[in-house]
Amino acid sequence: MAKILALLSLYLILSLLSAAEPVCKANGLILRLLHRDSPDSPLHPENISHPCYLSAYGLETLDTKNIRPQVHVQPLFLYMVKIGVGTFRTTPSYNSYYLYMDTGSDLIWLQCEGCRARNGRCFSQREPLFANSRSQSYLSLPCNKSQLCIPNHCIGSSCSYNISHKGSTSSSGILAQESFTFISSNREAQRVKGLVFGCGIANEVTYGDDSNKIAGIMGLGWGKLSFVSQVDSQSDGKFSYCLLMVNKYTHRWPETYLRFSSDAVIRPNLRMTPLQHHEQRKSYLLELQGISVNRARLNINASVFSLRRDGTGGCIIDTGTPFSRIVSPAYAVLRKSLENYFSRLRNLKYSTQRGLDLCYERKKAEGFKKLPTITFHLRNGDLVVGAKGSFLVMDKIGLSKGEYFCLAMVPNDSGSVIGAYQQTNQRFVYDTKGLKLFFGPEDCSRDA
Repeated sequence: MAKILALLSLYLILSLLSAAEPVCKANGLILRLLHRDSPDSPLHPENISHPCYLSAYGLETLDTKNIRPQVHVQPLFLYMVKIGVGTFRTTPSYNSYYLYMDTGSDLIWLQCEGCRARNGRCFSQREPLFANSRSQSYLSLPCNKSQLCIPNHCIGSSCSYNISHKGSTSSSGILAQESFTFISSNREAQRVKGLVFGCGIANEVTYGDDSNKIAGIMGLGWGKLSFVSQVDSQSDGKFSYCLLMVNKYTHRWPETYLRFSSDAVIRPNLRMTPLQHHEQRKSYLLELQGISVNRARLNINASVFSLRRDGTGGCIIDTGTPFSRIVSPAYAVLRKSLENYFSRLRNLKYSTQRGLDLCYERKKAEGFKKLPTITFHLRNGDLVVGAKGSFLVMDKIGLSKGEYFCLAMVPNDSGSVIGAYQQTNQRFVYDTKGLKLFFGPEDCSRDA
């Protein structure tokens, strides 16, 4: 049992990642999404060793007016983008890297060769570190002379940055301009010149090992350094995605995309909720008003979801968080309601699994049958999350028959987060200029 718990914990913590490659289409920008278990993913079991799989478990004008970068998806429901960086005397003329797609932060950053210096810190990655000193298009931002610099934050004569993410991931280094290349669906290279990014010198992540391909993060949140803001002439402040549902029954890996501008289509059947922005936060805030289980509204005071004046609390939507986090007073009510629901079902045994809070064991494998729907009541519209997006179902390991299932949400003291797992098979369209989020159910395997 100890081995089962250890493997489950690793699976829950690291089970879903994503990767991206770019695609080109008129008047838009698209990135192909990859799930971590996709055969195309750098973290697919066939692409890494078994132990590593368990541990993994001032901007210039664009060269072209119509860019559509691709995005790929991988499990633990974190999504990645594959990009080309720099200009070298090689073929191709850039180096390729995978970056996490993160709507909860605003900076694009990746590890640079400077992390090997005396005061640097690198995490392991399979691709060579970005050799910024040899790139013909690399240009650091001069200290205190760019509007994108933080005043008096410098390393030598260059602007510097320091960013922390959830889960002990952080990076600090130099802000610089560089050419980024996105490979389109027809295999044409589309280049963006002068994109400002963080050239990481002191970096730390929780997923780095010798098989790791992830080199950094692509920030899509609020802020002038965000990828969305920097390609404003192409994005018009709009982007969209549909995250592929991946579970133990998934055998087919269709392509999904991160879309921008006119490719981020607002269909008539989509609901709308206002996007909120607090100056102290880079993430997209939503007004969460309540939660239901199987359409029965829970007795939760809406004030527990409120955003405080200092920017704390509230509810964010975040592709960089695998499983939703529910503010503790509301989670306690949700958990109690689910315990009452499952107490009426036969052949269930409560299981103290590590990694998720509420888990059950059953001798007969039933998949998602009899598991309830959970609804997040947002201002002006309900986000209805079916059983496949609310629970994680796992086979027992070894000769034992049956399965475990767990609520794919955890309690959190500091606020609520709608994570990537709960966003699967839903279309989301962000209109950052109109301060609106459009959403609705969709079969993301058909996101052609």
